[in-house]
Amino acid sequence: MILLMLSTLFPLNTAAQRDTKLGLPEGARARFGKDHITGNITYSPDGTRLAIASSIEIWIYDAHSGEESALLAGHMGWVLSVSFSPDGAILASGSRDGTVLLWE
Repeated sequence: MILLMLSTLFPLNTAAQRDTKLGLPEGARARFGKDHITGNITYSPDGTRLAIASSIEIWIYDAHSGEESALLAGHMGWVLSVSFSPDGAILASGSRDGTVLLWE
């Protein structure tokens, strides 16, 4: 029951984890991030970028190529949530350290 509730609360996250647009051979899987992924993954509204929350950083990837495009560091605790603004210009991140940061 809890898993069902979580999957309906975070539909973008689960969709991001199943992305198959990277042009990899069938059966191959892409690995994103280089640290502990905290479970929050989201696409930009236009679908071109993928933001992945980790222990104290946020990894930004090109959603089509899978290439890392940015590493956002500034939190002092685990990054628990990431969300793009409706126009995709700003990324908001929330951390266990009690801060919310806005990234352009």
